[in-house]
Amino acid sequence: MLRVDGLRKSYGPVPALRGVGFSLERGRVTALLGENGAGKTTTVRIILGFLAPDAGRVERGTGRVGYVPDQPAFFPWLRGRAILDLTRRSAGAGRAEWEERVRDLSAALRFDAALLDRPPRTYSAGNVKKFAFLQSLALEPDLLVADEPFAALDPPSVKRARDLIIAARDRGAAVLLSSHMLAEMTRTSDDFVVLRRGVVAARSGLAEFLDRVRPASAGDVESAFLGLIQG
Repeated sequence: MLRVDGLRKSYGPVPALRGVGFSLERGRVTALLGENGAGKTTTVRIILGFLAPDAGRVERGTGRVGYVPDQPAFFPWLRGRAILDLTRRSAGAGRAEWEERVRDLSAALRFDAALLDRPPRTYSAGNVKKFAFLQSLALEPDLLVADEPFAALDPPSVKRARDLIIAARDRGAAVLLSSHMLAEMTRTSDDFVVLRRGVVAARSGLAEFLDRVRPASAGDVESAFLGLIQG
């Protein structure tokens, strides 16, 4: 579904990416991990076309792309319902089908549909995040990219968002999650890509990832992650 090959990007004299490469498959969730400054956000922005690389390329299959930012922002003068309708039109989706998806997703997220009559700038941080999920998942994307997908969500909402991410995967979407919530990544992700100082430090499935770096007494992804970035 998506292949990243030899991405390089510098900000002035500071290299952010130094030859990053990995691929995403349909029907799998990939976690993109790394400490602050490892290059995760730059990689995500290049994948989405928001930023041009200095070298390398991104090959993306056809289909719809959904994006849930770390801190979602919307046109401040538009109400939630108008934003969703613009999204529907851009996707060429029928109104009845779209409204059914919005109802089902609102119920799954426990998002109060009455909020759609207000601009997202008036929502709480958690509801803004839920709205971003609602907008992206209503597209039924072939590629879903989420940056810190569980930020600002309370524990019940984290589980609901996780269930919807897994449902998107089971529907055949390729999913990329960039996150620091390591425990959640063990519950959600099939594959792991760890960036360290702008290069790929590890790339594997969950079991291989843990077995490769954890001490015999450790049993969580945090130990694996810390072992990689501190090595």
